[in-house]
Amino acid sequence: MTRFLIPKAVWETIAIDFNGPYAIFGGIYILVIVDYRSRYVIAKPVKSTNCDSVKRVLDEIFKREGFPRSIKSDNGPPFSSEEFKRYCSQRGIRNIFSTPLFPQQNGLVESCMKLINKAMIVAVSNQSSYVEELQLAVEAYNSAAHSITAVPPEELMSGRKIRRGLPLLQYAKVNHDDDAIDKRDTAAKLRVKCLEDSKRSVRECRIKEGDVVITQPQARKKGDARFSTTRYTVVSEEKGKLILTDDQGNNLSRHVSQVKRVGHWRQPYRKDASTEELTRSSEELETNVPGNSRATRERKAPGYLSEYVLVVEQRPRNLLWDEDEDRFWDQEFVNLAEQYDDERATFADLKIRLWDEQSEEGSDH
Repeated sequence: MTRFLIPKAVWETIAIDFNGPYAIFGGIYILVIVDYRSRYVIAKPVKSTNCDSVKRVLDEIFKREGFPRSIKSDNGPPFSSEEFKRYCSQRGIRNIFSTPLFPQQNGLVESCMKLINKAMIVAVSNQSSYVEELQLAVEAYNSAAHSITAVPPEELMSGRKIRRGLPLLQYAKVNHDDDAIDKRDTAAKLRVKCLEDSKRSVRECRIKEGDVVITQPQARKKGDARFSTTRYTVVSEEKGKLILTDDQGNNLSRHVSQVKRVGHWRQPYRKDASTEELTRSSEELETNVPGNSRATRERKAPGYLSEYVLVVEQRPRNLLWDEDEDRFWDQEFVNLAEQYDDERATFADLKIRLWDEQSEEGSDH
């Protein structure tokens, strides 16, 4: 999965999303905003997810922090609406949308939902105000050194140390090594990328422009097929994001992990079709579709069988067959049988004779 590189300045790119609703608190939502460079978190309760509620919260924040260059969000109704796009365009803000039904592309703000949920759980457990618990949780997160940048988000966001419960030794401006922060961020994202790619068995995207694919349905009940039967043609592909179109010209955006490439479709079954027609169509399906056959692996015999094959191929013609043990004996036992000139004797009889002679020779000495 491709990672989103850290911006060069704070409040240049922010991520935004909703968490909720919380029925126990009257169905409220929490609007969460995260700065991509400093990891500074802002959480505001709202009663609705409509565009007016979002604009009201953003206006309050933009008066203090200014306008960012871009806002990254999912394809939810308040963010994908024409009213919100016009609101951002008037302020020179570029909209960046993640692939539908693929929240991993907006993972920074999605990871902050754990913090929000914990604060709401504490409010329910202590029967306290969720506004106070939410504020305390966000302040604690912003004032602690982040695991990636090694700097508190509020300190990196404001460029100075924020005085909390402990006294400050100095009130001077704080200078941070931006190159070191960039390197730590890149190294952490590369490490997580390698780990997730190995878990998911990620491989290079094999779906190209012009391929015919089918998509996963948004909601699937028990017994439903994993993929729908509607065929789409790939118009473009960029970093795993596919733009699809159907026969009617309707466009659709999906991630490459949510589609499956198809080659040849079977003809629908007809009751009046003869056996010869069905056989011919089946043969055409198998022979006329290049590259659509199932992958096969090279089959080899187990290694331990090589010894048995070698014995059988290289055994002498006069091997003895032991009826008791149901096997052939090697050249040593053949020589023993030739010594006593008794090919019909079992190996047990030959061994007894040999032991008797060896014991007699030993007693003579």
